Amino acid sequence: MIKCNECGLCKESCPVYRVVKKESVSPRGFAILDKKQNYDKVLYYCSLCNNCKVSCPYGVDLKLEELREKVLDQNGETEAVSKMIANLREFGNPYGMSVGMKKD
Repeated sequence: MIKCNECGLCKESCPVYRVVKKESVSPRGFAILDKKQNYDKVLYYCSLCNNCKVSCPYGVDLKLEELREKVLDQNGETEAVSKMIANLREFGNPYGMSVGMKKD
């Protein structure tokens, strides 16, 4: 999908990865997603903070906002989007974590 060198320097700059600790939701994980994978399962974990872009020595821009828009146009509101909206309403964040669970 994206020309990622897979060095992983972006991972520790990602606030979501630092909490979730899953490669699939790391910037590197997004960059190497296979087109056959179900994007909407992981696409909305990204907070769109752009820390990954700033920390990438190769200047990789994941363009996740554009990818989200394409997925939404193609599939309509997905289960992931519905869950994110419900989490925002209930917990005040898209991850479904209570305030006490968040790490700095």
